[in-house]
Amino acid sequence: MEKPLRIIILIGILIFTYSFGAQKKIESDSNPEFPNELFQRWKLDYGMANGEKISGLPQSPSNDYEFKRNGEYLLYNEDETFMTGTWEYNSSEKIIYTKRVDGELNGKIADLKAESITLIPAGKAVEGTPFENFRFYYIPKTE
Repeated sequence: MEKPLRIIILIGILIFTYSFGAQKKIESDSNPEFPNELFQRWKLDYGMANGEKISGLPQSPSNDYEFKRNGEYLLYNEDETFMTGTWEYNSSEKIIYTKRVDGELNGKIADLKAESITLIPAGKAVEGTPFENFRFYYIPKTE
């Protein structure tokens, strides 16, 4: 009786371990609408505010984004140093939310495509300000 109980417990542990590992799969693996191309470096192409193009935006590498599969992103400075933050994908809204390292929401990426992404400033810092109407358009950075 003791040996069958051990086998059942071992099988239960294996099933639990497998199902826990399967749940940790990256969103892009389980959602075909999520492009794997997100996981690269993106450079700022242009910005819009209230329907007008914004002039004088910094050039790459400043404001480049790089999204990592582990839920982290890098936001580059002009000298190639970077700040980090986190991102999470909301599959029902089809939006990526970006957060600063302290967990504060600072943007959302809508219109997610393999060839472009649109960053919309968000969070407490921009609520009720003209920045709510800004849109920043990014394209893949090719070396």
